Amino acid sequence: MGQFHVGRHKDGKPVAASSWRVTTRAQHVADALVGYYENAILAGKAKDGRAAEVVTGCDRVPILLVGQRAVTLRMTLKGAGEVFHSCDGYRFLDPAPQYGEPCGCPPTLEERKSAAATGRGPVPETRIRFRLAELPSVGMFVLNSSSWAFAEALPQLTHALGTVSGPVKCVLRYDMVEFTTQSGVAVSYRRPVVELAGIHFGGESMELAA
Repeated sequence: MGQFHVGRHKDGKPVAASSWRVTTRAQHVADALVGYYENAILAGKAKDGRAAEVVTGCDRVPILLVGQRAVTLRMTLKGAGEVFHSCDGYRFLDPAPQYGEPCGCPPTLEERKSAAATGRGPVPETRIRFRLAELPSVGMFVLNSSSWAFAEALPQLTHALGTVSGPVKCVLRYDMVEFTTQSGVAVSYRRPVVELAGIHFGGESMELAA
């Protein structure tokens, strides 16, 4: 298994990458990616020193999603390396003694986003589990995203996946997001988007592909 990343952190700030970056602890997976993608390079080891890091040279990757459980969402509030709150937006997922109990989060995503902006509410953690459409035998990959736009599109995406039996071929790409903070710091990052049947899930809005 490997993990896709839309960027990296530099000096504590998110920095957009020019192509998908993949980390994996399986050397044969890294070798397969480097051997398949024309512009891919083995960039060495990831921060933990154990995972190989591959820069694919691609910003669009065909993937296979199977069923609604291929994309999951939880809302989490962390601090000092500890998770204080984990829910699905309606009921607690952790800690175990509170599992299934109402979490108290606002009913709408916009309200949740406002609470998170003030540090009083959890943020989304969306996970996509997929195989590469062009290298399905290599194994499963994951992509974790904290994008609010992707979390907002999740119900439509999971509904679409539920209408089809078996693997669904999609395209995984990203949108560039750039802004300047109130303190004048320029920030850029890439937000994941899944294209399914000509519709984008996870961008600013769902729209027909050009």
